Amino acid sequence: MVLLALALFSYNQWEALQADQATMELLPKLVDVIESNQSETIGQEWISGTESLLDPYSQVMDTVSVDGHDYIGYLMIPSLNMEQPIMSDWSMKKLKIASCRYYGSIQSNDLVLMGHNYDRGFARLSKIEIGAEVYFRDVNGITTAYRVVETDILSPTSVEEMVSGEYDLTLFTCTYGGKTRRTIRCDKIS
Repeated sequence: MVLLALALFSYNQWEALQADQATMELLPKLVDVIESNQSETIGQEWISGTESLLDPYSQVMDTVSVDGHDYIGYLMIPSLNMEQPIMSDWSMKKLKIASCRYYGSIQSNDLVLMGHNYDRGFARLSKIEIGAEVYFRDVNGITTAYRVVETDILSPTSVEEMVSGEYDLTLFTCTYGGKTRRTIRCDKIS
């Protein structure tokens, strides 16, 4: 049992290091594409497996392709010294590369972003404080500012609660052990 636990821990650490490396390599490329304004609009794509949700992409967000994956921009949280590229849709495989859009858009003020609980990823959300500023820069170079207004812990089956509400931006990740979801709610700063 001890060897099995050690093997599982080692695999999880290796997976987190791979994700960190992917983010460190990807983010500068994504920023360069956005800054040079050489983005190619790809348009709306549906996430397989989410057909049961009512129109998860209520507004189209422009995307750019970097290393074979489509991104809608990147997230910045200065108080956590965190920058994360955000893929246009999600799958378990994509989450091992970068954080992903789970639902909604900037335009419809209901954007929900998800990421793995890796040390250099969304695990840092456990340290965020009410009032912290969060920024999202889309592929067109437009930066939207948000302020954290609430933190919560939800069950993994609380899909409707995750995507509903009066919040302009929601961030979420698994808590350690994966039994619940740490949820950060943000409103736009005027």
